[in-house]
Amino acid sequence: MECTFRDISISGLLLAALMLSVPALAADHDGQWHVDGEMYLWGADAEITAAAGQEVDADFNDVIDHLEMAFMGALGARKDRWSFFGDVMYIGIDAKETVSASIPAVPTPINARVRLEQDAWIVTTGAGYELSSTSDSNVDFVGGIRYFDLSTDVTLDLGEGLAASVHDSSDVLDVIVGIKGQTKLADKWTLGYYADVGTGESDLTYQALVDFNYSFSKVALGFGYRFLKWELDGKEYLDDFQISGPFVGLIYRFK
Repeated sequence: MECTFRDISISGLLLAALMLSVPALAADHDGQWHVDGEMYLWGADAEITAAAGQEVDADFNDVIDHLEMAFMGALGARKDRWSFFGDVMYIGIDAKETVSASIPAVPTPINARVRLEQDAWIVTTGAGYELSSTSDSNVDFVGGIRYFDLSTDVTLDLGEGLAASVHDSSDVLDVIVGIKGQTKLADKWTLGYYADVGTGESDLTYQALVDFNYSFSKVALGFGYRFLKWELDGKEYLDDFQISGPFVGLIYRFK
């Protein structure tokens, strides 16, 4: 099997994102590694524009109704002024519906079974370097890579052995730069923020999020809002893909 540099990059990206994390909390310049892990739920709505111009909106309730499998998690490390981060999200959807279809030469409409199977991967990973730090806040410059893959299979079953299926997929790999930072609001409360922009195989991708964390010793509860978009200019079958919405997560500080 032929293995390209891009295949190796994507494999390394997936591995790194499983090992690293977006939310490394307050900077401690003690020469030690500090590692955080997070599992989260992102209640995101999706807005999709196809290359042919069709627009599709899917809210979070639609996704939950047809969800087959999902994983959303992050894991990260920080040592003095350097941090490493990654985030992995996978969503698998399997939707089935019976619709009425009219076929030429058939006098009456027939019931057709339609099945939509969709898998989406979003992986972001990179490194950060601290630009400024005080006892209550820190700001990092970050750089990294984001990978996005969306595959869709649609099957139409008319019965009597008559069936048809369509498969489409689109994946892009982009380089990103941005900032992330945190500010201590009170004894147990922290405000976090992150923003990036990038390009590569997509025309443009950008992301922004803000969150609030409440700390319980080694465990913290986080919640906030996240926005993520790609401008693809008709790559494969997509023109634009955007997801946004609130999220909630549980953070564990390993060290």
